[in-house]
Amino acid sequence: MTLDVLDAPAPAAAPGTYPVPPGRGRWRLTVHRRSFSAARWDQTIIAELTGAYSRQLVQKLGEPAELRFSIDGRSDDAATVQELQHDVFAWRWDDTRGSDVCMFRGPVDHSQDTISQQAHTVNFVVHDYFATLERRFILDALPIVLAGYDQDALVGNLLARAGGGATPFVPYQPGSIIPLSAVIVDPSGAGRARLGATRDRTYQGGKSIGEAIDELSKVSGGFDYDVIPEPQAADTLPVVDQTPGSALGTLGPGRDALRIFYPSRGITRTDMALIYGGNVSTVSRTVNSSDYANYIRSLGNNAATDPNAAQLIGVAANSDAATAIVGWWPFADSAPSDVNQQATLDQRAAGLLASMGVLVPSYTIDLRPGTYVWGTPNIGDSCPLVIRSGRLAVNTTVRVVGITYDVGDDGEEDVEITVGRSLTSLADLLARTNTAVASLGRR
Repeated sequence: MTLDVLDAPAPAAAPGTYPVPPGRGRWRLTVHRRSFSAARWDQTIIAELTGAYSRQLVQKLGEPAELRFSIDGRSDDAATVQELQHDVFAWRWDDTRGSDVCMFRGPVDHSQDTISQQAHTVNFVVHDYFATLERRFILDALPIVLAGYDQDALVGNLLARAGGGATPFVPYQPGSIIPLSAVIVDPSGAGRARLGATRDRTYQGGKSIGEAIDELSKVSGGFDYDVIPEPQAADTLPVVDQTPGSALGTLGPGRDALRIFYPSRGITRTDMALIYGGNVSTVSRTVNSSDYANYIRSLGNNAATDPNAAQLIGVAANSDAATAIVGWWPFADSAPSDVNQQATLDQRAAGLLASMGVLVPSYTIDLRPGTYVWGTPNIGDSCPLVIRSGRLAVNTTVRVVGITYDVGDDGEEDVEITVGRSLTSLADLLARTNTAVASLGRR
């Protein structure tokens, strides 16, 4: 099927602006055969889901992206989408580029049919391919000891064991192939050299590879990550093998990019600000003390058979933990069973303190219609926030940790930005996913 997804119309009267083409909305969804080879997106497309409604794309720092939409269960579109067999791509028209930007790609992993005498509705939930890594595990019978591994190369090794990259650790090919390549980038998303920092890790059989990568990202000196779909990755990332033999830096046809940002994702923006009463229409501010700790105690695996042997403990604390200002707010952390090295446990405790050791409000901000421009800001970017209302006299710099796109049935778009501290964690997402699976009740 031929689709004009990347066709650009004639520019509008204002220089450098391109309106949404007539006869369509800003957002489009397309369904594709899942690719287990090097097939590009335009070689796998089946149809555009013109009947999709209640569309929502949620992107958050440190979490798989999630796309939700509904379809009339008696329509041709509903018959087209098959669970696990198909990918769904989400495209957003960019006024400044004059083309569609691919915002999301993922396999259809949840569905729910609701049938009444009046209607048959199908609700679909789709996650990007990082979520698939949660279902891939270390298959070795003996513990895997990865000593003195470069942190970037360690991500590549884990991804290869999951079925991505160049090394065929998993024997069930082609079904085991995940269309992901790890690409190492700087905070702006441009390519960078390998980090050079080494880690020592031991992984037991059955360890979730997605969980292992997420845990590695959260230690002191870790990284941020995300997944961008093949069309966007091919447009923004150089096809360069930066670290030969390590499954890093090679981005081939049909593959999404697992971007590894070091030291963190995002830049400090000077070209825009979030201003209540200006480009911001509504604000919700949340301060949650359960997200704050000034003393971290991480408990690891002492690898001892004697139950009375001393525990393996990593501790990190802020200077204010012993003061009479905010008081002592401890957090007890149980590290995974494969954390059995003191240095690793200390890195974990320090990483948690860096995240939890500052009481950071979370702001949920609704932008005024028509004010959002793709990429300004990106997730991870820091930008000014100005709020003058009642007790709040906020004039600070905040970090963008999430963007939600709610797409109306008439094509309009509401953009919600979360800044400050993320309101959810990867563990929350996994619990939420398990609940969603249980609620489907399929037979």
